[in-house]
Amino acid sequence: MAASPRHLAPGHRSLLRRIALIFTVAVAVTALALSFSAYFIIRAAQEKDALDKGLTQSKFNLFLADAMLPATPGDADYTRLVNAFETRGDFATLIEAGSLTHYSEFTVSPEAARQLVTPELAAKVAEGHIGYQTILIAGAPTLVVGGPIRSGNVTIYFFYPQSARISDLARLRNVLLIAGAVLALLGAIAGFFLARDLVRPIRQASKAAVRMSEGDLDIRLPAGQDEFGILAGSFNRMAENLQTKMLALEAGQARERRFVADVTHELRTPVSALVGEASLLKTRLETEPSACSAEVGRLVSMVNTDIGRLRQLVDDLLEISRLEAQAAETVIEPVDIPSFLEQLVRAHGWADAVAIVRPTSTAAEVAPAVPASAGTPQPQQGDALVAHADRRRVERIVVNLVENALRHGDGPVTLEMRSSADAEGERVVQIAVTDRGPGVASEHLPYIFDRFYKADPSRSASRGSGLGLAIARENARLLGGDVTAANVPNGGARFVLTLPPSEA
Repeated sequence: MAASPRHLAPGHRSLLRRIALIFTVAVAVTALALSFSAYFIIRAAQEKDALDKGLTQSKFNLFLADAMLPATPGDADYTRLVNAFETRGDFATLIEAGSLTHYSEFTVSPEAARQLVTPELAAKVAEGHIGYQTILIAGAPTLVVGGPIRSGNVTIYFFYPQSARISDLARLRNVLLIAGAVLALLGAIAGFFLARDLVRPIRQASKAAVRMSEGDLDIRLPAGQDEFGILAGSFNRMAENLQTKMLALEAGQARERRFVADVTHELRTPVSALVGEASLLKTRLETEPSACSAEVGRLVSMVNTDIGRLRQLVDDLLEISRLEAQAAETVIEPVDIPSFLEQLVRAHGWADAVAIVRPTSTAAEVAPAVPASAGTPQPQQGDALVAHADRRRVERIVVNLVENALRHGDGPVTLEMRSSADAEGERVVQIAVTDRGPGVASEHLPYIFDRFYKADPSRSASRGSGLGLAIARENARLLGGDVTAANVPNGGARFVLTLPPSEA
């Protein structure tokens, strides 16, 4: 069943989701990349600024300490220097003068304060240079800058806490992440609307294609100047050309049907007269064999046979013309299939050539008569075999199928009846006609219901006209059913007539 033109399949709608997702991911990745880049650039700049300030402050403090200390400083001088440093800024001081240690604003013990200076930094300062290093004090990052004074006899270390700068960086990081998330959300919204605008022409084209596949050739797409507009223009031209060709084809088919119907109707009267005359002539020769020679009698018999075939062809053409023109009348009534088939076999004298298979009580008994490869549903037990159909047309269908099986098969023909479930789970009544012949070649199966089609071209001069199966299918579809064909694995062909049940 074709998809509704108003509701596209999930596969069609996924294009909208993919475009929106790609746009959202692109915006999110770009926002996060910019946020991380800004964060790392700002952090590097702050670290450099903090280091520059620490080195500058430390150099000035070392110069100030060298100026404030006397030639032979004592403990009071060091204490006064530490107090002076405390008033200058937010940093702590550690002075090492030989074995003496003076410090300020430490939350650790004096022994631990000396351990804050790493051996690497102490070695750098011991060389007479100003050194620096970042350490952790009570879990807080701290910049340590140290340098010697008084020819290296006194070493002073300054501790600059970095907690405030780290907190500022953390707040900046959070702001950037929130901004990136907001940009990603805005990008998702913008991407959805952008994708919807981009996909709208594609969805319109998909709906138009679905409606065209359902037979609506009047559908057109709005044309424009962009790529989708050019595509819409090409689609519209294709639809117009297709519509023109379809109208011309339908008109040609209508003319053909009228011609066939008119010719058939005109031929019916003279053919009927010929049949009557040939029948009278044949009857006369049968009653008076001496009226003419044996050769003339044989020719009369051949003429009578050919005129009969001609009449059958005219009748078939007239019937299929009425079916195609939907001018056939039906009388729908419940038809008891088992009794109907028995009467049909007796009326046509097929008792020795056609075997009727009734539904059995178990699926195992029915299975051999219904091979899985025949393409027919498995039987359901307990269903009444009463069809809702026109008795005369069902007879015509079954007679055509049985005559076809007797003509092309080899051995007895089987008539099987069953109540089954179709592909959609609805109950149907089926009549299967199976022969024991060579079957139908696979390349001919799709065409055997076409008019005048014969699987064996060498039989073109045989009794059949090539219309029997076509008439059978048209009658079945007129009754709301169908006729299908398949081959039996062990040899033979099976034709299955499907009819709606009596409660349909």
